[in-house]
Amino acid sequence: MPLPLIRLSVSPTNGTAHHGVMLGTEPLTVCASHSTDFAPIGGNTAHSVCQSCTRAFLILATPPHPGGEPDLRPAVGTGRGATAHRPVPGHLMGYCGKSLDPRPTSARRTCANCTALVAALDRFHRLAGEVRVPIAEVCPREEDVLWAPAGRGNLVTGHRRDVATGIALCGTLLSAPNPDATVECAPCRRPWKTERDRRATALTRMRARARSWHRRREPTIFQGRAADLNSGDAYTVSGCLDRHHVLTVTHPARGGRATTLAYVPADDEIVELGLHHNRLLAIERPHVLEAGMPALP
Repeated sequence: MPLPLIRLSVSPTNGTAHHGVMLGTEPLTVCASHSTDFAPIGGNTAHSVCQSCTRAFLILATPPHPGGEPDLRPAVGTGRGATAHRPVPGHLMGYCGKSLDPRPTSARRTCANCTALVAALDRFHRLAGEVRVPIAEVCPREEDVLWAPAGRGNLVTGHRRDVATGIALCGTLLSAPNPDATVECAPCRRPWKTERDRRATALTRMRARARSWHRRREPTIFQGRAADLNSGDAYTVSGCLDRHHVLTVTHPARGGRATTLAYVPADDEIVELGLHHNRLLAIERPHVLEAGMPALP
């Protein structure tokens, strides 16, 4: 039976968490970090997560982009002949974490950091064999998530996040999702209801826009990252067959996740979705003159 991929750390409550497995009593991480003190920890803790393990998890859990991807790509801002990087499946991001150009590369030299993670994953698979990886959410919904305050002082009460500002609707600074919260912040509740009502008002117009999409003049279609999305675009993403029609998009200041309000015809609703800013998308962009995007009231 395949071993489950779990989180490991030397401390049960804080420090750095790694992804890996337990081979009997011996811990094995995907990034090749080693300590005899590594032990399993829960899924929602205050640990920071090893960046190499985070990328390794994406490599293991993300469906590849439809139609295939080049084995190597150049980094953003470099020429095709510059150092080549191995792309994480379904992302314009290298194994090393650098943002990558959509073009293939002609370079012969490969990034040493990408090569190191390739070697670590090869070793992990050789020792652990087949591993049961949790299914990564392709289109993770953000609106159903309660958030923890900055400092994580009160983890019982969860807050609703304002997609435009990144802070709670009550004005509280936030740190991370807190799915274990048992109480919803009362000051967040009323503006959250107002926000849901605004989305419901825009739903009819977005529904009509999606139905008439095929009658538009030939849109610009390109392969890009979530950070390239604009209001009015439509996109598809690996692992999901639905076209997503973007109503609004909020780009993070420093990487992180782009958050979109998008109409999803299969669900017939406007939902708040989070995407890694380097997630590789097939983007359809209508001509500027088509405009006419409905605005939230």
